[in-house]
Amino acid sequence: MLTLPDAELRALAIGETITAFVGRGELDEGDEVELRGAGSIPEQRLAPAYRRWATAGSPAGRWVAVVDGIEPAAVLDPVAGAARHIRTEPGDGDLALLRVYGDDGPVLSDAAYAARRRSVIGALTQ
Repeated sequence: MLTLPDAELRALAIGETITAFVGRGELDEGDEVELRGAGSIPEQRLAPAYRRWATAGSPAGRWVAVVDGIEPAAVLDPVAGAARHIRTEPGDGDLALLRVYGDDGPVLSDAAYAARRRSVIGALTQ
């Protein structure tokens, strides 16, 4: 199980993002994890466009993700990476690329997910 602030779970559940910051070594590529909301997040930790979600609650439904990639969060370019997540600052651990599924199947189509994945990979500074 992967527990995230409600705002981050909401972003994953609607396809706004495919990334989550997790603790170093918490997930491995290929893992399948249930996603759970962990409550609100301080508004100042969210990018301005997402601050309305700070206390909006967890999205309804059951959410599962397959880990499609793991990178150290430090390799996410600060400027290019900012459009690939909803936080004001990236996490310290790992950046997980997640293919999210709800009760009705994948949140994003194959093509949409592939485009988001390429965008995230392009923002890495390796």
